[in-house]
Amino acid sequence: MVAALALWGREDQKESQMNNPKGGCGRTAAMTRSRQLIRGIAATGMALVLSACGGGDSQVLGPKETSTTGGSNNSGWVAGVYKASANFKHLCEVPRTGRSAFTGITFPDKRGTRTNEKDFLRAWTNETYLWFDEVTDRSPAIDSQTPQDYFLLLKTNRTTNSGAPKDNFHFYEPTEDAEAWEAGISYDYGLRLKVYSTMPPRRYYIAYVEHNSPAAAAGVQRGDRILKIDSYDLVTDESDAGLNALNEGLFPSVLGAAHNFELQAVDGTLKTVTLQSAQVESSTVHQATVLETDTGSVGYMVFNSHVEKSQDEWVVAINQFKQAGVSDLILDLRYNGGGLLSIASLASYMIAGSNVQDKVFYEQIQNSKQARLEPFPFLDEGLYGLNKNVALPTLNLNRVYILTTESTCSASEAIINGLRGANVQVFLIGATTCGKPYGFYPEDNCGTTYYTIQLKGANAKGFGEYSDGFIPSTSDNGETLVKGCRVTDDLEHALGDRREALLATALRYRDTGSCASAVTRSLQKTQGISGSGELLVPETRKILVLDRP
Repeated sequence: MVAALALWGREDQKESQMNNPKGGCGRTAAMTRSRQLIRGIAATGMALVLSACGGGDSQVLGPKETSTTGGSNNSGWVAGVYKASANFKHLCEVPRTGRSAFTGITFPDKRGTRTNEKDFLRAWTNETYLWFDEVTDRSPAIDSQTPQDYFLLLKTNRTTNSGAPKDNFHFYEPTEDAEAWEAGISYDYGLRLKVYSTMPPRRYYIAYVEHNSPAAAAGVQRGDRILKIDSYDLVTDESDAGLNALNEGLFPSVLGAAHNFELQAVDGTLKTVTLQSAQVESSTVHQATVLETDTGSVGYMVFNSHVEKSQDEWVVAINQFKQAGVSDLILDLRYNGGGLLSIASLASYMIAGSNVQDKVFYEQIQNSKQARLEPFPFLDEGLYGLNKNVALPTLNLNRVYILTTESTCSASEAIINGLRGANVQVFLIGATTCGKPYGFYPEDNCGTTYYTIQLKGANAKGFGEYSDGFIPSTSDNGETLVKGCRVTDDLEHALGDRREALLATALRYRDTGSCASAVTRSLQKTQGISGSGELLVPETRKILVLDRP
């Protein structure tokens, strides 16, 4: 099983002798569903959902700050004294039996205690957490405290210069959820939502629809606004019954659940569809097309997630672009929250080829207890699937246009930073990225996968401090300011439509160097869209993940 960095995902350790980071972030605690704020559960990474007027009645689930620091107790705990985490690994209060439904691997669990699980987390944090010396040592022997509650305390409480939490990326999820994600599987309708307001009047829109999903079969399209679910008004309902029904409709808890949706299309027409939750397999390369222009052929790729199967999907797309003789690439990362660092690396190689050959993609910096890791290179051979150990195709480009929003995170940001570190010209079209320069090695124990920051990264030029994101700008300072154009996501047009604002601006910028665009926008007037909105995705998917050393 692999570790995660802050980009996202996990890989089988034998797939690579390198340290393959993943990165990401997550909520630091679970939120209860309440009448005022329904947030889902951070353990599963869902940050959301519906809010009624008034707000502020949410509850953070977590252990009380019981005074258990300093000294010792009858559990054998002594503050500042640590045994190796291997002494407690897989000792579980409730051991699992059988095999994983996703990997086929037999569960390694053995009979243990709740305290054993917390002993493991305490020791593992002390060994690997980037800021281990900023963690208050607490007794693991409080029986009422779950391992997950205890884990949420095992992080730094310091803040950045701006006053923001230094570590806002500390989270956990059920291991089966992590494995499903890595397999590219979700249990829903295939809808990807963008939210402009969780408070009444709520505004929930369809950002895109997964291919071959229940939503696609029902004709749901990008830009559709959700008005009602099972006759409950998503825009205004504040009743307990309404909020519960709306949340269940948006995020069904079982397979085969059917719900009726009333939608308003971009042109204002209303339609009603019935959606039934199913196992949905995503296409991480959501779209790959060739756009003909007066100045040559341009490849356009919508890339939504860094998982193992992305590699072979990239190979198909790059070969398509090579055959068409494209002279430029527009890489659409607006909804890509991250994943495997290895995928970010090999994707970057397939873009730039000889321009990055044998150069450093990502410097990996761990805590002082860990040995120095070798720099992560631009990978020129496949690691997975049909192209494992096969030389990867490349466009050999010395520049790339990348479309971004606030949902462009972690491994996606590593592509931006890694290419710039190798002197490949990157142009950003869209909004400031989310800013997640850290990574984890995901750690599975007793049915829960834990993510704690273990790495920070830098490119070949030594730059890696982009916690406030990469910013499209009129100038490029080699750090967070990247030359390009600020543009708001355009739900009125389909992805790949030359009239869509980000794509239209990228094409114009390529031809003229100007950010000005003649794109007309009517959706803001017809449906009240303003601002950038937020893609509704699990926080646990905004990460960068590495292989364990």
